Amino acid sequence: MKLGRSVVWSMAAPMALALLTSGCATKKYVRQQVAPVSQQLAKHEKQDNEKIAAIWAKQQSDISEVNERIATTDQKVAQLDAATQQAQGTASRAMEATETNSTAITALGADVANSLNYQLVEKADVMFAFNKAMLTPQAMLALDQVASKAKALPRSVIELTGFTDRIGTVNYNLELSRRRAWAVQRYLVGKGVPVRSIHIVGMGKENPPPGLEADLSAMSPNPSKAQLRQLERRVRISIFGAAEITGGAASRSQQLDPPEQPDQPQQ
Repeated sequence: MKLGRSVVWSMAAPMALALLTSGCATKKYVRQQVAPVSQQLAKHEKQDNEKIAAIWAKQQSDISEVNERIATTDQKVAQLDAATQQAQGTASRAMEATETNSTAITALGADVANSLNYQLVEKADVMFAFNKAMLTPQAMLALDQVASKAKALPRSVIELTGFTDRIGTVNYNLELSRRRAWAVQRYLVGKGVPVRSIHIVGMGKENPPPGLEADLSAMSPNPSKAQLRQLERRVRISIFGAAEITGGAASRSQQLDPPEQPDQPQQ
């Protein structure tokens, strides 16, 4: 019995050893076959990880760039908003200034229009004796009032228009009418009226003085030729003002002439 067991054990031991040796060889083979695959897997895993890391880094870079662009855009929008508000404020101030300037220009335009819109504010007449160009005391009194009025008006202009009666030649009477206007001008300048403000013209005998018919009617219902000639011998004074002033009429010097003598020189 013991011998049998020994024989069996003797036979079983080599078989077991063979199996053990075969198992070791199989594992080694498996390891040899698995190792390259593992290396390939590891290599691919590393490459994949590197790609994932690169993609992640690129995404982070892109995100940072987008955020930077957004921040820059927000800053530009804020600057644009500030510039817009400043421009609106400037525009508002410009509009206010324009309105103010427009009001000032309108007022200035009105002042200029007023200054150019000369209106008759005063008129008077001084009368002269036959064939004379000398001022009478009555004429001087009237001219004193005219001078005071003219000096009180800003930028006033005075027109002096001389007339004569119808006796005498055209040329003689034209010169006489000028001398009468010059006499009035000299007196006004002596009273302080600027000479640049005075304009004179002689009309002689060919143009009757304005308002002659009304003056004749006021003098007499049936005026004589002597009365007509008396009213023709005058200088008409017209004062024009550039401001809004109340008009009036200065005194008129009514000069009564002595009777005409046949031996007097003609006008």
